[in-house]
Amino acid sequence: MPFQLEPLNVDNIHEHIFERYTQLVSLSDEVSQDLGIHQKTNIVHVDIEPPLHARNKREKLNCLESYNFIIEQSLSGLYSSSNGNSTTGYVLWSTTPAFIQWLLYDPNAYELRKGGSVKTIGTSIARSIPAMFSGKQSTGIVELGSGVSGILPVILGNHVDYYICTDQRGILNKMKHNIRENISQLNRRHCLSQSMGITSGEDREEPAGNAVNLEIMLLDWEKFQLKDGTCYPDLYFLAQKSSTVYIVAMDVIYNDFLIDPFLKTLSQIRDYFIQKKLQTHCLIGIHLRAEDMVANFLEKAVLQYRLPVNHVVDSFLESTRFSLYYI
Repeated sequence: MPFQLEPLNVDNIHEHIFERYTQLVSLSDEVSQDLGIHQKTNIVHVDIEPPLHARNKREKLNCLESYNFIIEQSLSGLYSSSNGNSTTGYVLWSTTPAFIQWLLYDPNAYELRKGGSVKTIGTSIARSIPAMFSGKQSTGIVELGSGVSGILPVILGNHVDYYICTDQRGILNKMKHNIRENISQLNRRHCLSQSMGITSGEDREEPAGNAVNLEIMLLDWEKFQLKDGTCYPDLYFLAQKSSTVYIVAMDVIYNDFLIDPFLKTLSQIRDYFIQKKLQTHCLIGIHLRAEDMVANFLEKAVLQYRLPVNHVVDSFLESTRFSLYYI
């Protein structure tokens, strides 16, 4: 059964949070109780693979490839007090592998991959979901708080026309390094990247006909002001070339101080693309740590920033320690 959307509002936010954390208590023997660091080593091996039942059935999904990453991260950078607010981006957090595992391989996520209609809980209305993966329409992704791993741009670069990774300055070099080290797995399209100096054909010997423009962009939420796209040419270029854009952020809300800068940045970028007549949606993955912080985030998103936040209701996601929100 496809995932469903549960619209959140002032009347049901706290009920939603109570139910989600109650689910976590019932899964305490199965779900990790740590803070969510994927591995506490400086070199991380990550396998993103289809479930055994999917491989055995040979389901005709368009994305049953396996991906095997070697990622260089920095535990010392994580624990440093001299890196400002970018320290958490120095390591891979478990929300990212869980999200991409679900998006790529779960039949319930098909409507997000390819487009379709899903049920909206509490109404008789079916919600139309634009395809995240490029088909007849050109699709772009802007990732906020990408971190060093490079997992999402490498994997999703196989399926979209434009991908922009963003983070603070201290993160960018290691992010570029990890993308380059694993770019052979971006093998459905040839990769073009001005910010990484990749021209046609460099990423593999026989590039396919399709290309993905993959750019790395400095973005500090506390300083971000998007008066027009000319100050951020990568965003301007994406807006000119795409018909659909998804803004993605995985496990970037981990303290109350970041909530306003993040939501202000998200809203500016979202409004900019909407003004440019793009189908614009957001996917926000939150690792469920402090209950009060999640409540604060959702309340501000819905009440102060007037964002149409929906909880993505899905059996696999409910078996994990993170929640996914669709805007």
